[in-house]
Amino acid sequence: MINSNSKLQKKHSIVTETDEQLQTLLEAIPGLVSWISSDLYYLGVNRHLAEIYKLSPEEFIGKKIGFLSGDDAEFPKFVRDFFDSNSTVTVQEMKSSVGQYLIVAQKYNQGQAACTVGLDITELRQTETALALTGKAVESSSEAISMTDASGNHIYQNSAFTQLFNYATVEELNANGGLLSLITDERAAQQISDTMKNGKSWNGEVSCRSRDDRLIQIFIRIDAIEDAKEQVIGFVAVSADITERKQAEKQMRENEQRFRALIENSTDIIQILDKNGIYQYLSPSQERILGYTSQELIGKSALELIHPNDQWWMKQVIEGVKQHPKTRRGLDEYQVRHKNGSWCVFDAVVMNLLDDRSVRGIVINCHDVTERKSAEDKLLHQSLYDSLTDLPNRALLMDRLQQALARTRRTPNYLFAVLTIDLDRFKIINESHGHSMGDRLLVEITKRIQICLRPIDTVARIGSDEFVILLETVHDQEDAIGLATLIQTAIAQPIELYTQRLLITASIGIVISSNDYQWAGDLLRDANIAMDQAKAQNPGSYLVFTISMHNNVTEKMQLEHDLRHALEMLEDLASPVTNNFFLNYQPIISLCTGKLLGFEALVRWRHPERGIISPVKFIPLAEETGLILPLGQWVLWEACRQLQEWQEIYSQTDLTVAVNISGKQFSQPNLILHIQGILQQTGTNPQRLKIEITESVVMDNAESAITVLSQLQELGIQLSVDDFGTGYSSLSYLHRFPINTLKVDKSFVTNMGINGENCEIVRAVITLAHSLGLDVVAEGIETDQQLSQLKNLGCEYGQGYLFSKPVDAERATALLDTNFLESGDRS
Repeated sequence: MINSNSKLQKKHSIVTETDEQLQTLLEAIPGLVSWISSDLYYLGVNRHLAEIYKLSPEEFIGKKIGFLSGDDAEFPKFVRDFFDSNSTVTVQEMKSSVGQYLIVAQKYNQGQAACTVGLDITELRQTETALALTGKAVESSSEAISMTDASGNHIYQNSAFTQLFNYATVEELNANGGLLSLITDERAAQQISDTMKNGKSWNGEVSCRSRDDRLIQIFIRIDAIEDAKEQVIGFVAVSADITERKQAEKQMRENEQRFRALIENSTDIIQILDKNGIYQYLSPSQERILGYTSQELIGKSALELIHPNDQWWMKQVIEGVKQHPKTRRGLDEYQVRHKNGSWCVFDAVVMNLLDDRSVRGIVINCHDVTERKSAEDKLLHQSLYDSLTDLPNRALLMDRLQQALARTRRTPNYLFAVLTIDLDRFKIINESHGHSMGDRLLVEITKRIQICLRPIDTVARIGSDEFVILLETVHDQEDAIGLATLIQTAIAQPIELYTQRLLITASIGIVISSNDYQWAGDLLRDANIAMDQAKAQNPGSYLVFTISMHNNVTEKMQLEHDLRHALEMLEDLASPVTNNFFLNYQPIISLCTGKLLGFEALVRWRHPERGIISPVKFIPLAEETGLILPLGQWVLWEACRQLQEWQEIYSQTDLTVAVNISGKQFSQPNLILHIQGILQQTGTNPQRLKIEITESVVMDNAESAITVLSQLQELGIQLSVDDFGTGYSSLSYLHRFPINTLKVDKSFVTNMGINGENCEIVRAVITLAHSLGLDVVAEGIETDQQLSQLKNLGCEYGQGYLFSKPVDAERATALLDTNFLESGDRS
C-alpha cells in the first residue's frame, strides 16, 4: 500500500512538472496549441486557442476534447486516430468553424500525452484560390496578355495573344526576338525598350506584324512588375486589336471629306437619295431621331417611311426637283414612321444635287418638329379641355353651342337642349374633406354623367362644381327632363372615397333651343337662371327655363342696382344726401295690462319710381348681396335716434325699441364697435335698446354667438331670440345664451285658433322660457281668441295686427299713452 501511494505521488509530481514546462512552451508558440492526454482529455491549451472560443485556458483542463464540437468532429477523430497509431508525429490540414488550419501533433511522455499545434493557413488558401482565379481570367481574356522577365525574355502568353500574333509557343516568339520584334516601327520599339530598361510603364498605339505576315494595329500597355523591395522583376503587356477601328476611322475621314460641304450647310437629318428616291446616305442623327441605322435604310425607298397620306405629295416634290438641278423646294409638316411605330412630324428642304460630283444625289434636309407639334397640340388641348376631368371647357362648349345654333338655322326641325348642373353643398364637402377629396369627387361625378349620355352629346366643366350638357337632337323638353332625372339619380348614389361615404345631389337647369336664340351665351344664361331657381326652391331638383324666369332675374338685377344706389346716399348716417328709407314701428304691449312697453323697428323702402317696395323683396336681396350691412347700420342708427327723441320728450322712461340684426351683421368682427359708436353718437340709453337675433343665426355658431351676446349684454343691451321654434335650438346651449326674451314665431300663433293645433307647442315654449327666467313675446296676434289663449298660457307680451300694424314715427308717437286692451284704443 505504501509503495502504491509513493508511485502515485511520483507520477503526480512528474505530471505537474511537465505541465508547468509545457504551459510555458504553449504560450510561446504561435497558433492554436493544446496538450491532450491519451484518454482524450485536455491537459492544457494556450491563451490564443482559449480566446477564439471565448473561454479561459483553465476551462479546457479536464474536459473531453469533443466538448466544443462533439466527439465525431474532425479534430477529435484526428487525435483519436493519432493515439491509436504507432506514429509519434503527424500532420493534417483541416477546416473548422474558426478557419482553415495545418495541425501538427507529437506524442510525448511515452505516448501518454500529445501536443498539437494548429497553424492558420486560411489566408494562404484564399490567396492560392485568388491566384488560380486570376490565372484563369488572364487565360480566358479576349485581350492579348504576355509577360517578360527583367531582361526582356518572353516568358508567358495567353490564348488571345497566340491567336492575335500566330505564335504558338513562347519559344517561337523568343526565337524571333521577343515581344518588341513584333513592332514594325523601329523607333517606337526602341522607345519602348528604353522605357522598360528604366523600369517605367508605357502605353500607346503601334503597328505589328504577325507570324503569318498580317499587319495589325494594336493598343498596347506595358507595366513593370516589382518585388517586395521595389525591384523590377518583369513586365506584363496587354494588347488590344484596333485594326478594324482604325480602318473605320479611315473610312469615316473619307466620308467626312466627301460630305463636308453638305454637313456644313445642313441641320438635323441629312438624307441623300438617288434619282429613283432610294436612300444612298443618311446622317448619324437619323438613328437618334428615328431609331434606324444607316444600314437598315440604305438601298430602300424613302417613301416606305412616309405616312400614306403624305406619300403622293412627297413623290411629286421629288419628281419636281429632279427637273430643276440645284434648286430648293420646301416640304411642310409631313409624317415619317419611327422605328418604334410612332409617327414623327418633319419640315424639310429638298435640293437636287445629282450633278454635284461630291454628292450625286437628291439631298433632303429634314427638321424634326414633332415636339413642337406635340406642344402645340397639348396647348390647344389645354385651352379647350379641363385639366382635372379632361372634359371640354367653356371655350370649346361655346363653340359647339354656336355650331348647334347654326344647325338650327339650316335645319328648322332640329332641336337641342342645354342642361346646366350644379352640385349642391359641394363647397361644404370641399372645405370639410379637403380639395383632394373634392377633386376625386368631381372626377367620379364626371364618370356618372358621361354614362348617362350618348356619344353625340357633349358634357363640359365650366366652373368648380358646374357642368353643362349639350344634348343633341331632342324631340321635345321631355327628352331633356328624362336625362336630367337620370343624371340626378346617378349623382345621388353614395360615393365611397378614401373610406368616406359621401352623398351629394345636383340642381339642374334646362333650356330648349328655339329661333329666338342667336348666341351661345344666351342659352347658357337662361339654363343658369333655371338652375339657380331650382337650387333656391328645392336643392336636388330641376327646372325648365321660361321667359318669366328671365324677367324675374332682370327685375332682380334692376332692384339690386336701385337698392345699392339708395344705400350710397346713406353714407353719412346723420345727414344723408337723400334718404328713401324709413322705419315703421309696431307696438309691443303687455297682455295683462294692455300698456305699451315698446316698439319693434321695421325698415321700409320708398322707391322714387315704384313707390313702396315690400320688405319681402328687398330684405332677402340685401342679405344675398351684402347690402344688409350698410342698411342694417342705418336702421340701428335711426331706431336709436328715434328712441332718444322719445326719451327726451316723454316721461315714460321704460320705453324700448327692438331692432333686428341679420346673420351677416351678427358675424361682423366690428359689430360691437359699430353699436357702441351709434349709442354714443345718439346718446341712447343702451338699456332701452333690444337686439333681436333669429334662432338660426345664434345656432349656426353657438360658441361664437355666446361671446358676441355676452359683449352686447355687457353694454347693457337687452337681447331677444326671434322666430323661436322655427330653427334647431339645442337646450344645452339655450341656457348658456345671455338673453332676456324669447319671441314665439307668428306661424305658431296663427294656427292656435284652428282646433288649438299649436297650443301645446306655444305652451312648451312659454314654459321653457319661464324656467330659464326669460319673458315671452308672441308675434302675429290677430284675433281675440289668440289673445285669450296666450293670456291663459301665461304669455306676458305680444304684438300683431289685433293691436296695431307697423306705423310711421308720427303715428307711433301718438300711440305712446294708448291702452291696447281697450277696444277703442286699437288701430
